[in-house]
Amino acid sequence: MNQFIELLREHKDALFLQHSNELSPDKRQAVYAMLSCKNTSKRMAHWTCGHCDYQDSQALSCGNRHCSQCQHTTTRDWLARQQQKLLPVRYFMVTFTLPFELRGLVKRNAKSLYQLMFQVSSSVMKDFGQRQKKGEIRFTSVLHTHNRQRETHPHDCPLWRIR
Repeated sequence: MNQFIELLREHKDALFLQHSNELSPDKRQAVYAMLSCKNTSKRMAHWTCGHCDYQDSQALSCGNRHCSQCQHTTTRDWLARQQQKLLPVRYFMVTFTLPFELRGLVKRNAKSLYQLMFQVSSSVMKDFGQRQKKGEIRFTSVLHTHNRQRETHPHDCPLWRIR
């Protein structure tokens, strides 16, 4: 089992006691999803072969995007699907990071601030494309709300290309 999940299971009560006013319903749902992830005493998938006596059971994954047990496979599969969509041109990635001083606001106004981040990064990318005059600029933006250590670190990463 994953070390993070073990720590979460061991310290869940203390987490909820100490940080109950900071945990949104989404965060609570993520905690409970991760605790049930691949837990053999919870949800199971059962397979039986119709031609022989073979049977198999496996604990189900939670599929939560914050789950360290599920995220790797989900991310890998998503990336493979995105790479199939790429055109044979050069791509570039630009990262727009919310300043540290504004990160406290995200906890109280996440939806508004994330929409604003997309608007600002989109505007900057479009302006850059117009100034380059090398063709049309196209981009896809992906919002990342946390870093790999699960710390709040909002940043928007447009993947762009000049056509």
